[in-house]
Amino acid sequence: FESPSCSRGSVGHPELCSRPCLYFAMGSCDKGESCEFCHMAHTKRPAHLDKRQREMLRSMSPREWAALVLPILQKKIAFLDDSLETQAMLI
Repeated sequence: FESPSCSRGSVGHPELCSRPCLYFAMGSCDKGESCEFCHMAHTKRPAHLDKRQREMLRSMSPREWAALVLPILQKKIAFLDDSLETQAMLI
């Protein structure tokens, strides 16, 4: 976790974390560190897939899904860490 007050859902904040915890934002999340939602500040509302997009993803094979997502993740990782060691792992 990034700090003692972080929740389980805060792991990977801000790029890979879960959605923001609405209860925490209102100051009343009873789950604390075990909460599955992010307890850190989010600058923008997260994007959500619409029904058609969710259905399309569900119908894809694991190989098709990985081919779609992997290039996006590689680009994001390269942006966050441009070290030679990280670049070598992405190849």
